[in-house]
Amino acid sequence: MDVITYFSTHHHNLSTQSRTLAMNHILEQKILADAFMEVIYFVDTKQKIVLYHALDMLVERHIDYLNDYLDMYLEKALNETNESIKRCVSRTVFHQLKNNKNIYNTEQKRIIIQTMFDWIILPSAVATRVNAIHILYFLVDEEDWIKEQLIALVEQNLLLQEPSFLSRGRKILKLLHKQKS
Repeated sequence: MDVITYFSTHHHNLSTQSRTLAMNHILEQKILADAFMEVIYFVDTKQKIVLYHALDMLVERHIDYLNDYLDMYLEKALNETNESIKRCVSRTVFHQLKNNKNIYNTEQKRIIIQTMFDWIILPSAVATRVNAIHILYFLVDEEDWIKEQLIALVEQNLLLQEPSFLSRGRKILKLLHKQKS
């Protein structure tokens, strides 16, 4: 059974067990990231969300899964508007950068930086914004202006008083101010 047929007929859900089954199928069948991304954009919207969650889980556990297809992944993933998918994308990029700050080339980093600032500024779910500020922290040395803009945005967003943003925002601010000295 080919990969599109499998994921079109085996409807997974957001449960950990179901996402794990999807992830294990990808690993067992040695499905490359480009083929899996093709599936993600072939299935219906509900399954697309589930498969992005499975991809998020996969990359967290197998950090190099997307390495050969970073351009393709970023081109598709950073243009997503669904909040659940944006959360997965931001988590995936976060895990990649946490593991290797040099995984992306300069142009890819530029696109990530622009998108993360957009996701903080435009109304995004708090989990997406929290991941975005941490991603920008990882990339703060890429451009001189990033640190000041990130500090301003985090301070502005702290006024929203969302507990998860408050916690991560304060942590990032502390790290940024420590870097400044």
